[in-house]
This record gives sequence, C-alpha cells and structure tokens, in this order.
Amino acid sequence: MSQAETTVPTTDSPQHHLAAILDGHQPTTLLTLSLNPVPLAEQWCADHGVQHQHISKTDPMPDLAGLGRFDLVLVADQLEYMERHRGEELLGLLRNLHTDSMVVTYRPELAPETLRWQRNDFIGMGLRRDAVFEQGERSMILYSYELDTYNFRRNWNNPRFWANPENWGKYWW
Repeated sequence: MSQAETTVPTTDSPQHHLAAILDGHQPTTLLTLSLNPVPLAEQWCADHGVQHQHISKTDPMPDLAGLGRFDLVLVADQLEYMERHRGEELLGLLRNLHTDSMVVTYRPELAPETLRWQRNDFIGMGLRRDAVFEQGERSMILYSYELDTYNFRRNWNNPRFWANPENWGKYWW
C-alpha cells in the first residue's frame, strides 16, 4: 500500500507542516501561486533571505511565461477556483518547466462541485498526498511533488533485460 493511500488526518497544523517543508528544502528561490497572501511563506523568505515571487491571479499562466526555475513552488488557494483542465495545465507547466519540488494545498469544500478535484486527479499529475488537516467541516489536503523521488529506480531497467543489450544507451527512439 502506498503512502498516498494511508495518509490519515494529522493533529499538526498546516502552518507547522509547511514551515517544516520549507526548513527541510531550504530553497533559495520560492514561487507562490495563491489568490490570497501566504504570510508564513512570506515571513520564512524574509527571515532566510530567500528570493520570493508571488502571483495572485485567477489565471496565473500568462505571468509564468517570463519566469525561470524555482527551488520550490507553493500552490495554495488556487486550484479551488480554476477549471480542472486549466489546473492540470498549471500543475504540468510548473512541474515540467519551473521546479523540481512543488507543494499544493487543496480545500475541497471551497471548490464548487463541478470544479472539485478528487485524490486520483492529483495522483495522476504525479503528486503524493502528504497530509490531511481537518477542523470541523473544513479540511485541507497537502500534496507534494519531488522529481528526485517521483520516478523510482526499477530493477528491470538495465541492459541485462533488453533484447539487444549491446544497444543500451546508443539509440533514442
């Protein structure tokens, strides 16, 4: 059973969990995409001298065009208000062009039923469910993406298991 399937609600706070992620990553550049300010990220960046870029738009994709890569990207209070296909495009663009590490917070009760994401929608984008925070009727789910741990090394992916091992690493097709 994968970690994504066994995540249970945590008694930790989302702020404490996010601070631990920032402390663990120690990014030198951080991009936040959120319709609202993320005070914890802003304060952490100020305290650690981190270059912080914040985009606060319903459709942040046009603003990403001129930006380079970031050590860490935080998406919070964003996907709940986007059409699913635009949200998938956003996460794919961030994952493929702008970062190797991403944290996404999602509050399902804020999204209209027609825009609501399911767990498999996030898993299908390569994200892992890390934590669930619940308080009464409110919930927040934290997902993460790490390029280094996303595609694990497979025992069978080596020249020994190829039909023509002498061609290993010679051709791209």
